[in-house]
Amino acid sequence: MTFGSERLIDELKNLEFEVTKQVSPNGIEFAVIAPYEIELGKFAGRIIELGLQCTPDFPRSVHSSIHVKADPQLYEKSDSMPKVRNITDSSLGTEWRYWSQNFNWTADGTARRLISQINNIFLNA
Repeated sequence: MTFGSERLIDELKNLEFEVTKQVSPNGIEFAVIAPYEIELGKFAGRIIELGLQCTPDFPRSVHSSIHVKADPQLYEKSDSMPKVRNITDSSLGTEWRYWSQNFNWTADGTARRLISQINNIFLNA
């Protein structure tokens, strides 16, 4: 059984996403889904790039964030609201935004569960 970025990318591809592995300038591995169409919420229909920071032991853990690249951006850093959303710089570059998120992850999670939780983030954005 594999773990880490390879497992995450394989599971996302099995869900029929177009996924590539990208390494940030500071050496962090990401699974980047592009294109990613937002299905729910006020951004429904928008096409973005979605970056998921890989953990070395996925599916036992996931990183507590999503990284969003959109033109125009969905939210800017100034749109952060305490206890609602925290938008900051992304290690993927200046055209990306880091959205902090707690996934309440359990060790038996899957990429399907992760995407479901991401859909919920956009539903409530």
